[in-house]
Amino acid sequence: MQLLQSKFDLPEGESLTVLASFPGSDLVGTTYQHPLYARTSPVIAGGDYITTESGTGLVHTAPGHGQEDYLTGLKYGLELLSPVDDVGRFTVEAGSSTIVGDDFVGKSVLGEGNTAVIEALEEAGALIKAEDYGHKYPYDWRTKKPTIFRATDQWFASVEGFREDALKAVDSVSLCFFHPWFLKCSTLY
Repeated sequence: MQLLQSKFDLPEGESLTVLASFPGSDLVGTTYQHPLYARTSPVIAGGDYITTESGTGLVHTAPGHGQEDYLTGLKYGLELLSPVDDVGRFTVEAGSSTIVGDDFVGKSVLGEGNTAVIEALEEAGALIKAEDYGHKYPYDWRTKKPTIFRATDQWFASVEGFREDALKAVDSVSLCFFHPWFLKCSTLY
């Protein structure tokens, strides 16, 4: 309790009071109302990647953003929502709220968008405290920026029916380079 109290800037002489105590597993199977959107979500037991050593052990699950969350989402039949575009900005899916309207759309999820979400939660009276927390994001080795995982539609084609013909066709390709001063052709081997 002292660790929790130390997180809050309580006035002199005030303290937190424990109203009830129970294991987190008692919450599994209940639902909660999203503070910004008109939807309820189930409380589920996450995977072993959630610990109390780095955080509270109570986290949100975003099946559209990360392998562990995706697998947890599949296990519990959660909706696959990925409201982030190719450049890391919130899409219309993130802004379709009766409370915030389109305030998030187009904002960077790692910058101004994050700030906008915190402000919206404060405005809704749904945020007790905000503090920086060092997430263990994977980083792009070239840009040194965090990598954002997004679940996207993909398709794959089997080449089994024409693999041999395709390989033979590649062997017969001639490659020509044209430059105003020379023309060079060669066969690929």
